[in-house]
Amino acid sequence: MSTEEEPDIAEIADAIFNYLSEHTNAADSLEGIATWLRQHGHPVGLENIRQAMEYLKAPGLVIESPGRHGKTVYKSAYTRTGEI
Repeated sequence: MSTEEEPDIAEIADAIFNYLSEHTNAADSLEGIATWLRQHGHPVGLENIRQAMEYLKAPGLVIESPGRHGKTVYKSAYTRTGEI
């Protein structure tokens, strides 16, 4: 049994969603999102971020698309005007 507490996927998803809501043109890979989260006090692993992105994709809050170098990138499903 681990003494470290597992990160709350909903909290991670909330931090990502808040950032993407404020920066609707932002798009990044899981690794880029991990870097941003670490810089803002959320040191979580890629698997937790992957789970958070699935959590956000399910209701259509974020979309994924092919990025450069074959990496998937994630971005807000909303435009600056609030339209999907």
